Amino acid sequence: MKNILLFIATALIIISCQKQIPIENEKVTDLGLSSFKYGEIEHTLFGGQTIPVGTVTIGVTEDGLNNIYIKFETDPGWYIKETHVFVGPEGSSVPVNKPGNPKIGHFPFGTDHQYGDGTTMVTYPTIPYVINSAFVVATHAVVYSDDGQEETAWAYNEGNSTRFSGKRWGWFQSYTWDGQLPAQSNLLYLTQYDSDGILHIYQVNLDTGEVIEISQEEFLAGLGGEIDGASWDPASNQFFFVSESTNELWVSDFDQDIPSILVGTLEGIAIDGTYLGDTYYYIDVNNQIWSVTFDVDMNMIQTQIGSIDADLDVVDIAASPDGQGIYFVVNNNGISELIIYDLNNGISSQVSSLGNNEFQIAFDEDGDLHAIEQTPEEDNSIIHDVNEDTGEIDNSTDVDVDVEDVVVGPRI
Repeated sequence: MKNILLFIATALIIISCQKQIPIENEKVTDLGLSSFKYGEIEHTLFGGQTIPVGTVTIGVTEDGLNNIYIKFETDPGWYIKETHVFVGPEGSSVPVNKPGNPKIGHFPFGTDHQYGDGTTMVTYPTIPYVINSAFVVATHAVVYSDDGQEETAWAYNEGNSTRFSGKRWGWFQSYTWDGQLPAQSNLLYLTQYDSDGILHIYQVNLDTGEVIEISQEEFLAGLGGEIDGASWDPASNQFFFVSESTNELWVSDFDQDIPSILVGTLEGIAIDGTYLGDTYYYIDVNNQIWSVTFDVDMNMIQTQIGSIDADLDVVDIAASPDGQGIYFVVNNNGISELIIYDLNNGISSQVSSLGNNEFQIAFDEDGDLHAIEQTPEEDNSIIHDVNEDTGEIDNSTDVDVDVEDVVVGPRI
């Protein structure tokens, strides 16, 4: 088992077990593009004002049109009879009558469903998402239950819902964007798996050194082992990891508030993993390098593509964004070394010696390589910039990571 101690900062977000919760779901008005494209915004669908009957999710389509979409989804035992949606740009108003009650018949998007047909999900692609512009949303439904109870329902998001001024109940929401594009790759993720069977996922900002806990999940499938082969795919916002006790590959979707999903069982015993394009790469205990791709049904296709020196002790790996190679930090007789495996010709070569301490590595959104140095004699860890061609460390841009707790777990 290849584990290290990584010091993390004090500002940890405390979140409930059982489900993994994306950091993008913060309930604030200025939510940012990343909240919609990567995390979506989830509202509670309340029937009869007080009964939670499902969710309404707002996101942005990834089909090049960047339309705002609205997705209704009911909880088990509840079904959709009709839905009405208003989405309007900044300056528009939700249709209401003179007393201030919503005129749902004038909402531009709506569908009726036959009673008893079992509809549980309805999605509408609506208007284009315009950069730096606010928009207004109102979402109404009629739902019914297994026992025949029927309720009017509206979506509600705590801290960003305005009640209609009329006597009839209901809410609408307003959102905007600050104009800053999200960083997709300048994040490093690490995990902790505690004795109670709780999987913790932490996010390290490579620019600032800030560390926050973004997810907790009860993960009983990992009891008796560790979590290895962890890797984040920025394109899909999915987090892949391996349960050592069974060598199963799992995926946690940061855009969905649901437990992690089992993908399949790896042929090798994973030490560490990395994700590039549509491929998950991992290195096994024999220093064999594997690629894992997925068909349309998420079935795994595994191929052993190469290897590095079996005498090297692998600490961490990261794929270069240009798709040309996989970088490895190895422990060679007490010295941390950086080596590259060329994906084009299958040749590995040493780049440089990093020193006596242990390192983790990660690439940012510009394709620049960073090395996170563990400094056990001090109260911090240090994030360095590294020349990916020469392996030389540029100490002029170091970022300290403050110490409060110690987390044991694999790196990404």
